[in-house]
Amino acid sequence: MKKNLFILLIGISGISVLQAQTFPFRTYSIEHGLSESVVNDIIQDTEGYIWIATGFGLNRFDGVNFDVYLEDHGLNNSNIFSVYQSKNETLWIGSENGINYMIQDSIYTDSSFIALSNSVVISIFEDSEGGMWFGTDGDGVWHFLEGTDPILYTTANGFRNSQVRAIKETWDGDIWFATRDGVTVLSNGNISTYTTDDGLPENRTRDILIDNDSTIWIATRNGLSKFTGQGFENYGIEHGIRDPKIHTLSLARDGSIWAGTEGGVSQLKEERFRNFSTQEGLTNNIVYSSLVDREGNIWFGTFAGGMSLFLGAYLENYSTDNGLPNNLVTSFAELENGEIWISTYGGGLISYTDGELRYLYSQHGLLDNRVYHLSGASENRMWIGMRDGLGFYQNGEINSLSAEEFPFRKVRHVNESEDGTLWVSTYDEGMIHFTGDGFTQYTTEDGLTNNTVVSSVFDDEGSLWMATYGGVAKMEGDSIRVFSLQDGVPNNRVMSIIKDHSGTIWVSTYDGVAWFDGVQFVDIREEDGLPGRVCFFIGQDQDGIYWVGTNKGVARLDIQKFYNSDRTISEQGIQIINREHGLIGDETNLGAYFEDSSGDLWFGTIDGLSKFTSSEYRGNDAAPIVQFQGFSASGRDYEDVQSIELEHDRNYIQINFSAINFTSPNQIIYEYRMRGIDPVWQRTTDRFVKYPSLPPGDYKFRVRAINSSGIWSEEQAIMEFVITPPYWQTWWFLSAVVLSVVGIIYLFYRNYKTMKMVDIERMRVRIASDLHDDVGASLTEIALQSDFLQASNVDSSFKQSLEQIGKQCRKIVTSLDDIVWSIDARNDTLGDLTDRMQDYVLKVLEPQNFSVEYDFEELKMENKLPVSVKENLYLIFKEAINNIAKYSNGNRVQLIMQNSNGEFFFRIRDNGKVSKGPRKSGQGLRNMEMRAQRIGGILDIKVKDGFVITLKGKLNLN
Repeated sequence: MKKNLFILLIGISGISVLQAQTFPFRTYSIEHGLSESVVNDIIQDTEGYIWIATGFGLNRFDGVNFDVYLEDHGLNNSNIFSVYQSKNETLWIGSENGINYMIQDSIYTDSSFIALSNSVVISIFEDSEGGMWFGTDGDGVWHFLEGTDPILYTTANGFRNSQVRAIKETWDGDIWFATRDGVTVLSNGNISTYTTDDGLPENRTRDILIDNDSTIWIATRNGLSKFTGQGFENYGIEHGIRDPKIHTLSLARDGSIWAGTEGGVSQLKEERFRNFSTQEGLTNNIVYSSLVDREGNIWFGTFAGGMSLFLGAYLENYSTDNGLPNNLVTSFAELENGEIWISTYGGGLISYTDGELRYLYSQHGLLDNRVYHLSGASENRMWIGMRDGLGFYQNGEINSLSAEEFPFRKVRHVNESEDGTLWVSTYDEGMIHFTGDGFTQYTTEDGLTNNTVVSSVFDDEGSLWMATYGGVAKMEGDSIRVFSLQDGVPNNRVMSIIKDHSGTIWVSTYDGVAWFDGVQFVDIREEDGLPGRVCFFIGQDQDGIYWVGTNKGVARLDIQKFYNSDRTISEQGIQIINREHGLIGDETNLGAYFEDSSGDLWFGTIDGLSKFTSSEYRGNDAAPIVQFQGFSASGRDYEDVQSIELEHDRNYIQINFSAINFTSPNQIIYEYRMRGIDPVWQRTTDRFVKYPSLPPGDYKFRVRAINSSGIWSEEQAIMEFVITPPYWQTWWFLSAVVLSVVGIIYLFYRNYKTMKMVDIERMRVRIASDLHDDVGASLTEIALQSDFLQASNVDSSFKQSLEQIGKQCRKIVTSLDDIVWSIDARNDTLGDLTDRMQDYVLKVLEPQNFSVEYDFEELKMENKLPVSVKENLYLIFKEAINNIAKYSNGNRVQLIMQNSNGEFFFRIRDNGKVSKGPRKSGQGLRNMEMRAQRIGGILDIKVKDGFVITLKGKLNLN
């Protein structure tokens, strides 16, 4: 009876069966940078790039940016039908005018393939021997093997048809060709063809796939065919495939076969087909090409719809675009019969059974279509929290409590305790304890810090914990304790509260999530890896994984990986699921999380709902491949990033890089480090880094990446470059500067020394003048006075004294004359010395009839002598001449003075044989030796067979 009543109720209210759900398909087309929306072929190269053959150019895709190659870049034609990478990493390009190939970003056309220039190349393949096969659109297939002549296979050689759309090689070396008239096999030089006569469903074949068991799958215009070796097993519409006109086949990681048709794509797994079309998110139903990339994602190239990237069937999405009455999904609940109920704010309730959603317009039972919360409880009863009050669903009926029974609005959450009473969280009116017979209201007057309570949970000791907009409140008996910022709660605006499997209390807040360690709360925030700051819900699934709904997607938190053994954050603890992964919307709703009995998770967002199937989710387990995308210095781009040498004024550096990862390219985190600049690894989400004003030096830049699942790139990308110093910082310039400074200092020193010498010479001249003019004149005057007194009438003894005074004065004047001469700076040259010597010889020896020979020819008379050298040489000479004059009985004297290579030689020699009297060899000779030592010379005196004085030494007089 109640069941019939409910059917009558919903019949009056109205039921609408929703359209099909959508799946995580990501579309790339012209508006995203693809050069043309018709995609004929797709491959992935060894570096991870996706290459797309289109009707207008060849495209290279790194997950974010498209690079387009056209005829301007070397293609013989921009209408590209096929692309293939051989084992030597050469990229082969089949176009409307034959073959191009690309090596390291440069496109070439080889005369070896001139025979193909008028053919449309629609398939390319490399066999196990390195031979290249090029299938054409009606001109047969060419085989090129290095060292042999190319071979053309057409109908003249045994093919049934010359249009070859696909080429594959089996494990035993046979080459299979998909043609327009059956499948042709080349085996040991023999050609045979399978057609409908042999069991194919259709002769027009389009693609060939060999799976992990070496089974051969053939795409035809009338279904999918499997060759078992004994015959063909065919799959058509009657087996569940959506459209039998198949263009392309791909093998997924799980062993399932994906067929691209003219009615969408079909997955064959465990002998069952699952179909996807534009209704499920595919960009276009006509699928020309497909690819399974290294991450396990499946790419579909369509006709006029660009590419669709299928990330997996782990998300089923519902929104108003496919029939959901309102996108603001607020809550979920499951009844004992397995029926899932979904609430919306403004759209009422939706039920989900056996994969089908039904929308119930039920104004007759609900107080309000603005539903905040659903809560499954005992006796197959579901509580319904609405803006206008509280209701429940039970036994097929929806009932609402009257204002007299429950006079509170904005019911945000209902928590049924073990005794059957309700704890109802409300906006603005606090916590309500409803017993059925009455209620007790708890507000700020009772210890709450805010009257907005959004959810509650009982801990293992039976205490009630409440999430409020004023912190976390714990009710123990009649008292309420509040935990807030000072207790570790990230933000006082608490959005949800749960008890996990271990009994720990968790909260989500306006600024992260936190768990209670028994004393205070320990937070996890956006800077720790959460995708967004605002956390609307937290839940824990049956596997112990925490799920956090934020304003920027849902975070999967593996707490054991998040905290490693030393309590530091692990890289792999948080994975993000957002729009990029296929989530219907990034901003979730408060408390809109649910795990059903089958383990599927339900997320409510402001853009609809997403059902997450954990068993289908594989994460992002492929390591990103880091590549350099560009290098610029002070605005100039450099193509070759392997050897760069920059001038000093090109030191504003920008390095562009990317990590090729298609599952979540915008969630890649990069770490980089420049040797000599960055002391530690730097982290960024940008795909470039700038270094302004780098000093000259040798640099090594390294970059690595981590994907959304915490997988690091296996290798670092490394770039080295040099910034040369300006000329004023080069060693030769610095050496020149040092030498110049030293030279300038030396010149200043020389100038200073010269000035001092000039001053000294001036002083010497002045002293000499003073001695000569004052002292000499005074002594002469004394001598003259003594002479005058002698002429007067004086006694003999006094006269004798006056005579001695006169002689002594004249002797002193003579000695003073020598001193004045030696002091006077105007007499410092060798010429002055030799002139003085000659004057003295004339004065002393010539009156005694000595002939004198001078050998001064080699001397540079203009050279100056140090005062000490001049003085001591002259006094040695004078002493020697005086000795000759006094004691020699000879009549000839020889004077030799030479200076060569720093060696000084001075000799005075007479020819006397017998001395006129006993020679003095005491004080005078010792004085001569002392003076020689003063100037660094060696004196040799001989008195046998004449008087010979020789002075040698290193006296540089030049």
